[in-house]
Amino acid sequence: MGLKWMAHKIPSSEVGVKINQWYTHICKFELKQAKEMKQIVEQEIHEMEEDQDLLLYYSLIDFRHQMMLQHLSPAHAASESLQAVSIPKEMEDAEDEMTGLLGYYFHFFHGMYAFIQNRYIEAISYYKHAEHQLILVTDEIEKAEFYYKIAEVYYHMKQTYFSMHYAKKARDIYKKHQLYGKRSIQCDFVMAGNWIDVNQHQKALPYLEKALKDCEAIERQECTSYFKAMALNNLGTCHYSMGTYHTATVYFEQAISLYQKDQAATMIKSLFSLALTYFKLGDMARAKSVIDKGLHQSRLLEDEIYQLKFQFLQALYMEKGSSEKLRLALFGLKSKKMFADLEELALDAANYYKERDMYKESSTFFEIVIEARTHIQKGDEMYENEA
Repeated sequence: MGLKWMAHKIPSSEVGVKINQWYTHICKFELKQAKEMKQIVEQEIHEMEEDQDLLLYYSLIDFRHQMMLQHLSPAHAASESLQAVSIPKEMEDAEDEMTGLLGYYFHFFHGMYAFIQNRYIEAISYYKHAEHQLILVTDEIEKAEFYYKIAEVYYHMKQTYFSMHYAKKARDIYKKHQLYGKRSIQCDFVMAGNWIDVNQHQKALPYLEKALKDCEAIERQECTSYFKAMALNNLGTCHYSMGTYHTATVYFEQAISLYQKDQAATMIKSLFSLALTYFKLGDMARAKSVIDKGLHQSRLLEDEIYQLKFQFLQALYMEKGSSEKLRLALFGLKSKKMFADLEELALDAANYYKERDMYKESSTFFEIVIEARTHIQKGDEMYENEA
């Protein structure tokens, strides 16, 4: 009688170790290594002994991998047939089963997903759920990841001191681990951005100048210009806020040039800032050229927020304050709860009309500014209500 052949099943613990290694590469933005480990895991997951919890963990990390690709470059995303980041159905169906560490990752990654879609209040709601489970996380770097991500969303909502609190906690951890230099740089960006928001530019500049040097070192080592472009963009933002517009344009143009090289979706932020800066300088021809490019890019990316922002600039500066188009753009931002953007653009419109002695129109937009600031100031109450 012949022996019956039985397929060897890979222990789930071995696959789990490799999924953890995959996740580590993702957190370090090590694209090549992350893609290689993903391929290994995908092959072994089908030969693994049955383990439903590990399959859910695999789905979560695969989802996180997609978000990394979408963040770094649409070109990379397209290379893996990624049309758009979406939550895997098996994750949604298994929400009630996500307890312990799985529950932590479920809420943490959902928060990141909401953030990349500009749904900031929803993102913070998920992060707060994750924070309740953070006690289950023993890895110091993983805690730093959480602190950085919540600092990032608080920064975008102009919750300045919450953002700085978490950014400092993350930065203190990353500084102890040389392999996480990129994350340390990103913490510097968040710290600088918060100082800019409170008009402390001389405190912001040292963070940004140091970050640029660190990014140039990374660029030499890894032949990627993505982080250097971010540093240049942030220096441009600081100089724009200081009113040194000519210097700001130099940084924004350099950032855009590097972003084009890596085809990063983040380029659209620099295009918007550059267009606004050209308008401040009265260079209408260059501003129009940048707006045309920005609108084209935002439509390609299906980025509704930046479409609204570019349409606002177009209406205000090129169509001499078309009030109906301005209100439509601002209403769109308000409906998406983008109160920080709403405040910034409404203030631009209010000052535009004030400089032209059109006080009734100016007053209307100042009222929108006050309304947006009220929402920002009571933001933490909104997050609690959403949780």
